[in-house]
Amino acid sequence: MKASDLKLDEIVEFSEGCINLQGRRLVLSDIHTLAQFRKDLVDMLGPDHTRRFLTRYGYFWGQADAAAMKRIYTWNSMSELIRAGFRLCSLEGAARTVVKKLDIDQSENKFYMEIVWHRSAESEEQMTELGKSDESSCWKLVGYASGYASYCLGQDIFFVESKCRSKGDRICSAVGMDRASWGDPFKEHFMFFQQAEINSKIQYLTKEIQRKKRQIYRQNKKIEQLEQRKRPYMSEIRSKAFQQVYDMAQRVARYDSLVLITGESGSGKEVLARFIHNHSKRAKGPFLAVNCSSLSETLLESELFGHVKGAFTGAIRDRVGLFEQAKKGTLLLDEIGDISSAMQVKLLRVLQESEILRVGESQPHKIDARIICATNRNLPEMVEKNQFREDLYYRVGVIEIDMPPLRDRREDIIPLSRYFVNQFAHKLGTPNLKLDASCMDYLLSYSWPGNIRELENAIERAAVFSKNGLILPEHFPPNIYNRQSMGPFSSAESLRPLEEIEGEYIQYVLKSVHGSRSKAADILGISPATLWRKLKKIDVQKSSPMDSPSVRRSPAFPV
Repeated sequence: MKASDLKLDEIVEFSEGCINLQGRRLVLSDIHTLAQFRKDLVDMLGPDHTRRFLTRYGYFWGQADAAAMKRIYTWNSMSELIRAGFRLCSLEGAARTVVKKLDIDQSENKFYMEIVWHRSAESEEQMTELGKSDESSCWKLVGYASGYASYCLGQDIFFVESKCRSKGDRICSAVGMDRASWGDPFKEHFMFFQQAEINSKIQYLTKEIQRKKRQIYRQNKKIEQLEQRKRPYMSEIRSKAFQQVYDMAQRVARYDSLVLITGESGSGKEVLARFIHNHSKRAKGPFLAVNCSSLSETLLESELFGHVKGAFTGAIRDRVGLFEQAKKGTLLLDEIGDISSAMQVKLLRVLQESEILRVGESQPHKIDARIICATNRNLPEMVEKNQFREDLYYRVGVIEIDMPPLRDRREDIIPLSRYFVNQFAHKLGTPNLKLDASCMDYLLSYSWPGNIRELENAIERAAVFSKNGLILPEHFPPNIYNRQSMGPFSSAESLRPLEEIEGEYIQYVLKSVHGSRSKAADILGISPATLWRKLKKIDVQKSSPMDSPSVRRSPAFPV
């Protein structure tokens, strides 16, 4: 889990009379009330006592958020956990927080962080009721940052505000360090952080929350507008790999050039083809698609080219084929790698001459359709084996776009999951449908061999089995839920020599990069020569008696 993946409506449940953050009840308050409260505190207690009070308030708030983040999610690193607190602080409306620098050395108990708070609510509180100040006034934010980081790292971390809008600076900013790194300059600030057993209270509340049964307060929620529901999931992309595909698709959409889309089954080739059509000058025309592998050669020819009455048994009337039906639009020829040699010749003529012959007719007909082809097969390899015409390959592959598999762009898994949840919320009539926070680790840890199609199906199944509109991990298919919950080493039977598991992992990495040894070596952190020696050793082990069916074990990785 990354801090940037946090989404407010997945961790906070809004319902009448109760706002809930995964077991912690929240209460909304407006800034003018808080500003008046601050003014009253200053009038009654004086500036120093008010600062101590509000710093401790923020410290408790930060520790409570840290406990929630550690309890709900599994983070990629300590750095992401720390960043999550400041992302959450932004989501909660305290300030738009930007992390400028973060260095963590847990082995040396060293911590250094620079942050900027844009539009700090506290500085606004100060200026609303008390006017400009000679001192920094974001006391709750300083306390929050200190409490959050201290709880996460298990040591005292203190932040000090260096700039503040309430004293005339353009922005509010602060620096945080471990207690030892601050040294003597921090002594004048320490008094404001003194608190009575805040940590023990947080621990107690965390345990109480973990014992409570999850309560669902979420009620009817406005669904996205029709335009949002219809937008392709390509708008949810985050990964650099898919961003390149997206940019290419936008560029080629403007022209009628032939496009070949390659990629594994379920990776979204048809969605990409439709995206190209919708962004082309042919967008107002029809978009038609045919799966070439699902029809026999005779049926495919009739489907594409059409036929005249009496051309064959059952042809009782003239029929216009897809090439003509797609006039002024786009025709997608999916699984182009599966067509016969005879059909390849006919298709080549269509692409070269932009005309077709209906079955049983000698008079050619001009066509006006953009052709996009797609395949999950390796066409260059098929050309070498004389299974696919070389001239046709170069003709259809004027522009080739390769769709990366979902396992190679894991940043897209969560936003795609949210997209499908919104789609099925509308389709199934459950407007309050949402993913529980605990689902994220399951979604991210699965390899998705079926790519986006498998993800979509998994979300649909989970949506159907969900209760009260809340999707939990156990609603996913068993191969997803059990895999993450049990893990590959959950039983005594799975305890095996490291050398054996290493071999399986090497094969898994090789498969993930489509057999590229140089890429596999980079991922494994070894030289190509070392990888070659290990592969040679694996081959020797495979040929040994221990590889017989009677002693073969299930692999720890999906090789």
